Amino acid sequence: MSRLYDPTKARRHWIYSRESVCHLYSVCDSTITNWIKQGLQPVDDGRPQLFSGYELRRFITATRWKGGRAPENGCVFCHFCLGFKPLMKGTLGTRAAAPACIEVTGKCIDCHSMLQTRVPDRSLPEIIEASANTPEDSSDVCDRLVSWRPARNGGSIPAESNSGNLRRLYSYIAYLQDHENLDIRTVDEHLRSISRMSAFLGHKPYRKVTIDDACRFKKELRACRDREDGTGLSSSTASHTLDRCRAFFTWLGRQAGVALAPDLAGYFSLSRREAATAAGMARETKLTFDQALCIFKGMEGDHPADLRNRAIIAMLIVTGIRATALITLRGKHVNLPTRWINQDPRQVNTKNSKHIRTYLLDLGSGLLDTIREWADWRRANGFGEDAPFFLPDRYLQPNALGLGYKRSDEEPPEGWRSEDTVNRIIKEAASAAGFPPEDIASHDFRKCLHPFLAKRGCMNVVEEVALQLNLGHTPVEVTRKHYAVMPDNEREEILDELCARALASRSELDLYLAFERGEIAESDPDFERAQTVYLRNNPGKVRAH
Repeated sequence: MSRLYDPTKARRHWIYSRESVCHLYSVCDSTITNWIKQGLQPVDDGRPQLFSGYELRRFITATRWKGGRAPENGCVFCHFCLGFKPLMKGTLGTRAAAPACIEVTGKCIDCHSMLQTRVPDRSLPEIIEASANTPEDSSDVCDRLVSWRPARNGGSIPAESNSGNLRRLYSYIAYLQDHENLDIRTVDEHLRSISRMSAFLGHKPYRKVTIDDACRFKKELRACRDREDGTGLSSSTASHTLDRCRAFFTWLGRQAGVALAPDLAGYFSLSRREAATAAGMARETKLTFDQALCIFKGMEGDHPADLRNRAIIAMLIVTGIRATALITLRGKHVNLPTRWINQDPRQVNTKNSKHIRTYLLDLGSGLLDTIREWADWRRANGFGEDAPFFLPDRYLQPNALGLGYKRSDEEPPEGWRSEDTVNRIIKEAASAAGFPPEDIASHDFRKCLHPFLAKRGCMNVVEEVALQLNLGHTPVEVTRKHYAVMPDNEREEILDELCARALASRSELDLYLAFERGEIAESDPDFERAQTVYLRNNPGKVRAH
């Protein structure tokens, strides 16, 4: 098999038709026929011919690395979980494969897939030691809905294996994409939630799921949510999992030949009290605006990666942008001359796929200059509008052509696939500045912006609405509805005035009294602001002499 075939292209919770596999790997139909002869298993004998994502991954990985990938620290690579995992105790098996070489088999601790690899005999004790502290029975992992080492975004959730369920999921994917117009990432989250439910029920046929099953699953999600040992689920994950299962069974109940309990979908819901509590819960931030500036100013280094990291922190401070949106920004979305960012949901991963126009706040301290410096560097090194605005490290390495390598015959560079790198940059910067890294995440920069501007800038209603629009929120109060269509130029003026007021050393009262008494000269940087404050409170009056 060609080494160009990447098993990670197939999403493990998805179901692919024969045509979609050809398109995914850019192969012809006869190649799929050869793959089937070599061991690729279709879902069943029906038509259209379907393949599960985890089976595609298993086949391509097993064919590409016949002897298995070399273990790391006693952990074997799992092509379903996309990582090195210890083997479950009680499933470990060995046999001599060649002189000084042993073939090791066992189940992955997370997804329970049977793994196989060949290792030198000196590596076997390390694998046995890593396996020694894992649960013996697979139910110790499956029944808790979380893995021995939980992965972000539910990477350890077992994929669906019931062939009848897989055909239902194939139709549901088409429904979500064609009728609900959901993007790939959102559809993938729906499938993960359904797979979590199916794994808990032992991959029971969907048409046989009962109200009792829904209640048991909901009870288990509550138990996982309330676990305090750090291995449970968040309230948001539990709520979203139930919402997506409810949407699936609502759709399934409308399909021909499916007879479900009429109220089954409704049982995949939290109580009103739980929903209200989850909606009202928000993690408090320990980060203040002054501390955020300390983190930014403590970042040093001359390497392009250091410049990029400083620009990332600066962007988080002046916009409050979410990390998932930041990693998907491209050069064309950031207009520094006008200081506007256009978060187009068709290309930028915004919350709830909202279209957000974000104005870069002028908060001083060289924040905007750092972003401009990074933009100048990427432009000078050949990265255009279609390249990610914040480039991964692999594009920042020196080569014979200078920094910023990109051949002209290649497609535009790819950005990060998750916000993990951004969170690592934040924690490293926080640690260097002397702050506990575990207390600071990307969302904390967003949360510290409003308190700073509200307290230091004496924010009024109009300015607060402008800030909320800048953060991507929608004001819902009746008295503020007419501000929701605020023009961009008006928002610029309001936010610039708010930032200037927040950064000024003198309060509005000080400026008012100084202007009234004639104690502030026209050459003073705060003269115009003092005049505005005075005339706003005393229209028609002039300054005393």
